Amino acid sequence: MKSKRDDIEGDACARGSAGGRVKGAVLLSFDIEEFDLPREHGGEISVERGVEVSSVGLSRVLEMLERTGVKATFFVTGNFAETAPELTREILMRGHEVGCHGVDHFRPRKGDATRSMEKVGRVVDTPIYGYRQPRMFPISYEELSKCGYLYDSSVNPAFIPGRYNHFDVPRRPFMRKGVVEVPTSVATGMRVPLFWLALHLFPLSLYLTLCRVSLRETGYLATYFHPWEFSEIREYSEVPFYIKRNSGEKLVRRLEKVVRALAVDGYEFMTYREYVEKIIQKKGKV
Repeated sequence: MKSKRDDIEGDACARGSAGGRVKGAVLLSFDIEEFDLPREHGGEISVERGVEVSSVGLSRVLEMLERTGVKATFFVTGNFAETAPELTREILMRGHEVGCHGVDHFRPRKGDATRSMEKVGRVVDTPIYGYRQPRMFPISYEELSKCGYLYDSSVNPAFIPGRYNHFDVPRRPFMRKGVVEVPTSVATGMRVPLFWLALHLFPLSLYLTLCRVSLRETGYLATYFHPWEFSEIREYSEVPFYIKRNSGEKLVRRLEKVVRALAVDGYEFMTYREYVEKIIQKKGKV
C-alpha cells in the first residue's frame, strides 16, 4: 500500500511560499548534548560535567521559549537523556518536540540512530519521529527508515571548512529512502549558513535580515543551537574565543530578540514534525 510519504517525489517536496501554500515556517531546534567542546579542542571534561553545563543552558532556553510562547524541536543524545531524565521529560511537558541526536556526542558510532531511539524513547515514553546526527556527520538513511524515523535534519547545505561541503545538496526538503530530509537554512546564492555560530558572530540586524531572506527564498527557516552556548563557558580555555563571544545570558537575549522579531513579522513557529506532516499531507505540492 502506498504511503503518504511515497507521494513526495525527488528533491521538490517543499516549494516555499509558491502558490500561497506552506510559507513562513520557522523551525527552531536545539541539539541537546553533553558539552564536549573542550575534548574536541584537546581538553578533558566528563560526560556528567558536560550534562551539567548543558542543563543550565537548556533551562534558560526553555524559559525563553515560555516567555515568547513558541514551540521548538529538541534533538537529544542518549547520554543526556539517561543522565538528566527529568529535564529531558520537561521538554515534552512544556509542549515541545523531542527527537534523537545519537548516543555519545563525542564518539558517534554505526547504529547510533537505533540505540538513540531506544535510550531516549525509554526516558520520554513517547514516539520519536526525527533524527539529527552529531556534528552533521553522514547518516544511513536505510537505518533511519528501518527505525521508523519520519524525518532527518543532518544536512547543512553549505561549505564549512574542515567539516563538509554540501553545496550540491538542495536547500529545501527532499526524500531519501522514505525519510524526509529537512536541510538547515542558508541564505542567498553564497549559501550563508544561519546556524548557531552565525548568531554569535553576525550583527543581530544582519542575522535577522538573512533569516528573512531565507524565508522568502525557501518558505521556511530551520536553524539550530546547543544548550551549552547559553551557559557560562568562558572558563574553558580550550573553547575558541569566537564561540565564547555572545554566549551565556547574552545569547539568550539575542535569540529572544530574533524570535520576537520574526513573530511580529507574522511567521509561523512550528516543530519539525508539524512542518514535515504538513508537507506529507500536501503530497509534495506545498
